[in-house]
Amino acid sequence: MKLFLASSADKTLQLLGKQVPDIGKKVLFVANAADPYADRFWVDWDRNKFKELGYQLHELDLRETTPEKLKRFLQSNDILHICGGSVYYLVSLIRERHFDNIITQAIRDEAVVYTGTSAGSIIVSDNIRAFSYDEEEREYIKKVPDHKGLGILNFAIMPHCNNPDFVSEHKKVVEKMAGDPTAIFYIQDHQVIWVKDGYVELLEAK
Repeated sequence: MKLFLASSADKTLQLLGKQVPDIGKKVLFVANAADPYADRFWVDWDRNKFKELGYQLHELDLRETTPEKLKRFLQSNDILHICGGSVYYLVSLIRERHFDNIITQAIRDEAVVYTGTSAGSIIVSDNIRAFSYDEEEREYIKKVPDHKGLGILNFAIMPHCNNPDFVSEHKKVVEKMAGDPTAIFYIQDHQVIWVKDGYVELLEAK
């Protein structure tokens, strides 16, 4: 399996082709993590970066598709990209629509290369509890009472670690997660966690 887990894909996506030189250009682009927000500028950043690099986007709203259609879309695209936004809302939506097993199987079978920005990267972890301390997540936490993501990785990902807007949130996580055995991988906006066949590497855009 191949996972390109970015803090901010718009700042790092150019690294993907270096890791997978023969990757196709068809991207299944999912922006649903941004549904709860009125201003979704970061989705435009991801979209524009893909287009700048010559990728062809098929935009998919998970609220308006079915498991059968999602399977077909995954078969006909080279990359599954999930944008940032609300972690718990995104996980709850994937579960409610019965997409979790479909997505994880497509990743494990390498039907697609998985790319994510922020929440899109976070959800592949087994444990997303660190984000239960974010006030913006509060109304969606009750829909994910076990605090589990897709369960592909056994460590948690904390993005935006060089972004001043997230300092208070990161401090809270350090305080609250002290007794949790889950490892947390902190990454900055110019960094990516690249996972290939069980090997984990930190990539950096210059």
